[in-house]
Amino acid sequence: MTNTNQAMTTGAQQDSAAVDERLKQAILDKRQSDIDAWNRHIEQLEGNLNQLTDEARQEAQKRLDQLVQARDQGMEQLQDLRQATQSNWETLLQQSDATFQNLADRFHKLVEKNT
Repeated sequence: MTNTNQAMTTGAQQDSAAVDERLKQAILDKRQSDIDAWNRHIEQLEGNLNQLTDEARQEAQKRLDQLVQARDQGMEQLQDLRQATQSNWETLLQQSDATFQNLADRFHKLVEKNT
């Protein structure tokens, strides 16, 4: 390979790595945004607990606890993604996609029951 070809290959690899890193950061930012939205819903529901009767408050607290647990699972997944190496990023991302979708579905169902 000539020096020109080597320089072009190295430049293309660097460009690809930069794109991969931007994509990775965008995914991490999206996951963090999801968690932030969940936190806002949790805070809103916590604020509404005082307005409920005792029986309704107990039921709402159970659902709220489930929301907090789901949010915590999402935070764990996000942390795993942040610590991922290049070699295990794809696998963790696929697992994270499935987990986040499941958590988002659970979260929305629980929120709907409390509103």
